[in-house]
Amino acid sequence: MELGSEFWDLPLQEKEEIFPETGTQFVLSGRTALELTGRDLIKERHIRSIYLPSYCCDSMIHPFSGLGLEVRFYDVQPGREGICRLLKKDHGCDAVLLLDYFGFSQEETVYLAESEQARGRAVILDCVQSLYSDSRARNHSDYVIASWRKWFFSCAAAAIKCTGEWKTGPVKPPLGEYIRLRREGAKTKAAWLNGAALEKQVFLDAFAGAEELLDGDYSGYEADQKSLSDLSRLDLPFLKERRKENAGELYRGLSEIDSSLIRPLFPKLGEGNVPLFVPVLVKDSLRASLRRCLIQNRIYCPVHWPDPGTGGGAELYAGELSLLCDQRYDRADMKRQINTIKEYLDHHA
Repeated sequence: MELGSEFWDLPLQEKEEIFPETGTQFVLSGRTALELTGRDLIKERHIRSIYLPSYCCDSMIHPFSGLGLEVRFYDVQPGREGICRLLKKDHGCDAVLLLDYFGFSQEETVYLAESEQARGRAVILDCVQSLYSDSRARNHSDYVIASWRKWFFSCAAAAIKCTGEWKTGPVKPPLGEYIRLRREGAKTKAAWLNGAALEKQVFLDAFAGAEELLDGDYSGYEADQKSLSDLSRLDLPFLKERRKENAGELYRGLSEIDSSLIRPLFPKLGEGNVPLFVPVLVKDSLRASLRRCLIQNRIYCPVHWPDPGTGGGAELYAGELSLLCDQRYDRADMKRQINTIKEYLDHHA
């Protein structure tokens, strides 16, 4: 069985949960939520500039630069406790975006959010990667961004305004062709995994077509209602527990490998954290070939991210690899990842 790549389902339960709607705008994607937040800040606070982490992806930059905002970057580097953000106190931007990477909440994020708010700057907390982890940084944020497609199959995201009324909102119905392609890809992938006589390229093309549509047009779209309905039945206890169990298995396996070749980016998974991935730093000369080896073994571990040219985060862009730990898989799958890594390093390190 292949591991990784696009989701095709989500764990559901019979019981429905009610979403808190106060201050929440449900939209199509994370970048839709970021742009909506930027528009609101321009209208309400008349902002002209925003401070973003140098370790990020294009889809976090374009929603703001596309609005004509000046975008500056603070450096992000690996540190002893995970990731270190080097914000300048006198950066001069009107707003700042912070995030906890890969679901590993850090106290540094709380300190930075509190400090930036105290200086009168708008704080956007991007929780896409830390959606189900505990973090006090939300108490010191003006906006919170959520998106579910990196956690399970979904065509929905949210932007939450922590105080006050929204000055803008989504103005267009859901992007129908994008949702159709995503659902077609998910359905076809599920059938393929279950042994149907289908070409893998069919669902790869569907997902790629959906992504191309979103790259070209993500502004102002509402969330897919079916995705919101599914979210109300999400089996969150199962999702959290399975991800933590899988991460624990990966950490045990990584502890048996030479840390000069590969090591966890974060020394441990905190009690209140739910991991998106287990990120590791791989020796620069080995990452590309190790990733190819994993792919040859049908294990698709992403890198976060291709360097968008922000001028920082070089060590992370060059060495990070995201090991899979999500709810689709179990401990045997985690051991398969670790054993594949061990075997490769034994022969090539």
